[in-house]
Amino acid sequence: MQIGKMNKHEAEAVSQMVANAFYDKFQDKTQLTKKQLQKLLKLVWIQEADSFSMTIFTVQAEGEVVGAFGCSTSGQFKPGLRLLAKTAATIKAIGPRAFVSFVKAGLSTSRNPAPTEWYIDFIAVKESHRNQSIGHDIMDYLTGAALSDPEIDNLTLYVLKGNDRAKHLYEKYGFIEQYSKPESDYYFMKKVIRY
Repeated sequence: MQIGKMNKHEAEAVSQMVANAFYDKFQDKTQLTKKQLQKLLKLVWIQEADSFSMTIFTVQAEGEVVGAFGCSTSGQFKPGLRLLAKTAATIKAIGPRAFVSFVKAGLSTSRNPAPTEWYIDFIAVKESHRNQSIGHDIMDYLTGAALSDPEIDNLTLYVLKGNDRAKHLYEKYGFIEQYSKPESDYYFMKKVIRY
């Protein structure tokens, strides 16, 4: 298994995995089809990750992308002309109401991390490769990378309420639930790397 930064040729595979993993999060609130969601994620989020201070990594097994995750650091939102053009084209294609619904759903787990924090935006594993310890490999990678960066004190993430398997994995790796707002569908979790 190899983990490395996503290259532009992997954006399609990553957007498919993310759409499959998080379709329920968006479908109830946006009425987008899975294909529309995947295209939207790819065009205005995955391919434009730098605009959001996010780095996307892929997990490969035998030359196939089988997992992906994104991490954000503190930074400013930097919309470029390309992102603005893609956003305008997307709004024209799906309509402003669907786009606003998509943004609201996405922002429900958005976070501007502190300078000493890495925020895990998403973790997605290809359905055919689940239950093969890929989540463990990702958590090991993130923990090791954070430990090797003296500026990073903690890792944070949101996990969907009811996703007990994911929550258990994060707890196993030292993440502790920090809070959950009653109106929220998510728990906010944090792992302290160093004090």
